[in-house]
Amino acid sequence: MAISLDLADKKILNLIQKDATLTNQDIAELTGVSATSVWRRIKNMEDVGVIKGTVALLDQKKTNLNVCAMIHVRLNRHGDDTRVEFEDYISSRPEVTECYAILGQHDYSLTVVVPDVEQFEKFLAGTLLNHPMISESTTFFAMRQVKYTTAIPIDLHRSV
Repeated sequence: MAISLDLADKKILNLIQKDATLTNQDIAELTGVSATSVWRRIKNMEDVGVIKGTVALLDQKKTNLNVCAMIHVRLNRHGDDTRVEFEDYISSRPEVTECYAILGQHDYSLTVVVPDVEQFEKFLAGTLLNHPMISESTTFFAMRQVKYTTAIPIDLHRSV
């Protein structure tokens, strides 16, 4: 179900992307709409899937996840069954925090977060590359995190 977002909805979305702990009253004061209206708007955006969930963002280093790698993977077969099986497999792996189907020399780009290089090697050589659908991979290690956000840009001046 498509939804049309007005200026108040966009303001609410921008605010809760920055701080999901804001109360409806806090949001009401910052947006100029009533707390009841804020609750109704948020509920509506949850119901139609604009808001997919509310989570806490953790610091990787402080949780001892010191290695972040991007792995580009090429599959040896293509088709709907292969795609579904591979995506289900990747979805079940907790060390894979992001997975994108991509265009180019590879089929998927994965972001993997683990405590150390030994755990990365165990995942890559012992798990990922043992999967029968994977023909090759290329790995890029992150040296440092420059930007990390899950917020998407909601333009207050563009209609959605």
